[in-house]
This record gives sequence, structure tokens and C-alpha cells, in this order.
Amino acid sequence: MAGPELIDNPLITSLEEDLLGSFGMFPETIYLISVGEGKYAANNATLPDGQSVNGLACFPSPDDATTYMGMLAGLGGEIQKSTFEKAREIAQSKPVLDALFLFQGGRIVEVHFVR
Repeated sequence: MAGPELIDNPLITSLEEDLLGSFGMFPETIYLISVGEGKYAANNATLPDGQSVNGLACFPSPDDATTYMGMLAGLGGEIQKSTFEKAREIAQSKPVLDALFLFQGGRIVEVHFVR
């Protein structure tokens, strides 16, 4: 089986089936983009079956968060260091979020479902 495909479009993406079972590669320390008032950058992705999934945008480094903000004209915010567990708690506290998306180089490389 080939490795997961990297996803190019961070706004609305389609997840390859190979990615759907891949949840274990999140680092313990990750970075989030806080946009104020307890809100964080999030994304929408479309699963192969057409289901729409909303996920908290997570990054393995501040540089990856900066790249993401540069790709999304008008997205401003503060890059905050977090743990994987804290990011899971944030996602679980937001009923609209289904998962964590790990972005690297502007692409989703891992998905972790919280619901």
C-alpha cells in the first residue's frame, strides 16, 4: 500500500482513504493559531464518501503555522504553543469540530478524530 497523499488545498480539501486510518503521528508539542476570544483557526475537509469534516488546524512548528496564515489571505492571529492533549480538549469543547488536522508545509498530513 502506498503512503498517504499530501493534500494541497488548506481551505476545502478531500481526504484520501489512506489518510483516514492515520491518527498516530501528531507530535506531543503542537502549535495553534488563536484568533481571539477562545477561537482558533479551523478547516473543513471532504471525506471520500462526501462527508464534510471540520477540524482544528494544528502545526508541528511555528513556521508551519506562519506558512498556513500566509496561504489564507486575511487570517491573522497569535501562534500559541500547545500540547496534543490540550488541542484535543479544545476540539472536543467545540461542538462544530470533529477532528484535529495536522498541517505541514500547508498540507494536511495527519487527521485525528475527536468524535
